[in-house]
Amino acid sequence: MPKGKIGIELGTSYLRICANDKDDILQIKNVIALNNKMKLVAVGNEAYAMYEKEPYTIQVISPMTHGVIGDYTNMRRLLHVVLNSYTKRFRSYSYYAAVPVDISNIEKRAFYDMILEAGVHVKSVDLLAKPMLDAVGLGISVEEPKGSMILNLGTDTCEISVVCLGGVVCSRLLKCGSSQLDSWMMQYMRRQEGIQIGKKTAEKFKYQYAKSQQDKTFFIKGRDVVCGLPKGKKIPLSVMERRTYEFVHQVIAETKDMLERIPPQLVSDIMAGGIFLSGGGSNFFKVKSWMEEELNLPVHTRLNPENTVIQGLKVICNQKNDR
Repeated sequence: MPKGKIGIELGTSYLRICANDKDDILQIKNVIALNNKMKLVAVGNEAYAMYEKEPYTIQVISPMTHGVIGDYTNMRRLLHVVLNSYTKRFRSYSYYAAVPVDISNIEKRAFYDMILEAGVHVKSVDLLAKPMLDAVGLGISVEEPKGSMILNLGTDTCEISVVCLGGVVCSRLLKCGSSQLDSWMMQYMRRQEGIQIGKKTAEKFKYQYAKSQQDKTFFIKGRDVVCGLPKGKKIPLSVMERRTYEFVHQVIAETKDMLERIPPQLVSDIMAGGIFLSGGGSNFFKVKSWMEEELNLPVHTRLNPENTVIQGLKVICNQKNDR
């Protein structure tokens, strides 16, 4: 009888889960809502809908921080609820989790223990290097003696990695991500326009800028910082371009540093094959051209780059032999 296999990607913004017996990938907000007695109220998208609107009796928590588990107890509770409704077919499951390379052994152990405790009908838990899953999801032949550089631009972190011969040659986890743009937009609106907005509104503005290739405007609604009354204003999407470039330039600087440190033969491979972009931050339409201009290397993206890791997990789950 075939065994159940489940892949888990614990992202700062989203929790993604796949299984060998399901075609669809589950993607929900990585958020949990608790009442003042610390009892579970909601998880996922339902909990995120409460964010910035919750009464004093409810708190909405994001348990992941900078690519690692920031709130172990609540992340375990959230994952257990989701897995309990997701896993019903098999008597035992092998779990595969995507984990950043450039974190401590203690942080990696937290991933292992949490999945072991939160999982349903756990047979085994394997931690897989996130850059390798990224490579598989991008369609890179990871077993070949050919180096590939992958830049994963996430919500709270950016991971720069070089993979070759089925392993990670080097990897660097940067504690910066596209969420910085949300914070910057909130500060900009307050200081320059006199309007106080929430994180969700700033996030919507960022998404509009990411997918728009024209100089359009976005109507932002918030609260007047002077009189406290509701106020709205049309803001050009282009105001975010300079800040986005600063964020991307920071990643480019770290990429240059890594290129200087890796063996020359790997640099030769990267010159021939180019750099691969993944993660939600790759959706900004000018990121590719900025990187190609400054690095003087071809840069490749794909459709839905935020799903490359979970797609890699899906491939791994379907290929792993029963143990």
